[in-house]
Amino acid sequence: MATGLASHGLAPKIPGAPVPRSRAGQAWKSLVPALVLVAVMLVFVFENLREAKVSFLMFSGRFPLALALLVAAALGALVVFCLGSVRMVQLRKAFRRHQGRPETTRGER
Repeated sequence: MATGLASHGLAPKIPGAPVPRSRAGQAWKSLVPALVLVAVMLVFVFENLREAKVSFLMFSGRFPLALALLVAAALGALVVFCLGSVRMVQLRKAFRRHQGRPETTRGER
């Protein structure tokens, strides 16, 4: 029965040993680029506050240029997300169908 520090998860730190990865560490790695992106978007919005006439099909109006461009970008991202989701569902169905079949070797049909 070990009663040392290692048995309680308090092992001594070894210099030069790699730090284990954690979900919190991964979240911070994702958060930094997101904050940079938000900062860039805020600069974009504050530099493009003048109004522009926007027309789409039978709708038209005057909006801040930055708002119109951000809405257009968001709608484009939504379209890409939807198409990607449909493709992922197709690939999952194909994978499940393929899993049920026995594996064949070359030359066998």
